[in-house]
Amino acid sequence: MLQFSDYFDEVKCYAATLIKMANADNKLTAAENMWLGFVTVSMGIKPSELDEIKVNLDKFNFQSPSTEKERFFLFFRVIQLMKVDLNIDEKELEMCRNLGSRLNINKEKVDSVLSFVKEKEKQLIQFEEVEELLR
Repeated sequence: MLQFSDYFDEVKCYAATLIKMANADNKLTAAENMWLGFVTVSMGIKPSELDEIKVNLDKFNFQSPSTEKERFFLFFRVIQLMKVDLNIDEKELEMCRNLGSRLNINKEKVDSVLSFVKEKEKQLIQFEEVEELLR
């Protein structure tokens, strides 16, 4: 069971941001769910905690990572999640734009990354490629 302090835990808020992205198109595919499970376990979140975060998603507030590299990496992870089902939805793109703004990333650079991602919709992209476009 989640404690009140969990709603302010940076890692759990990060996971909540990823889940919100997965739900941006109102469907959580098996591929997205599997990716979320893999990534959140690597972040130290137990599967039972992930389930609780999903149920209580509206209680988690966005927390921006403190360093530029961490902000760029969160943006990259959201992009990965958006691409995992090999279909980029307009609602997902809009959520990425909003996230970019919340992460204090230049709008033109966000648009540049999203154009790049759309071009490579069914291809693997690397963090370094996204990071270079964001700098």
